[in-house]
Amino acid sequence: MGASLYLIFLIITMFIGFAVLIARSNRGEDTYNDLETEEWDCPECGFHVQAGDTCIYCGGDKQTSP
Repeated sequence: MGASLYLIFLIITMFIGFAVLIARSNRGEDTYNDLETEEWDCPECGFHVQAGDTCIYCGGDKQTSP
């Protein structure tokens, strides 16, 4: 009975370790690096855009101040 508990513990520990290795290997590939996350109000329709450079309702572009 004791040996089977050690085996189960070993399998679970190996599974968690493998999951951590996979999570760390994909950490450098951030898919949201190029997403503009600054909030702004659309000058054409007034919608409060929370992410991106284009309004999702009217298609208006974010105005950049000079």
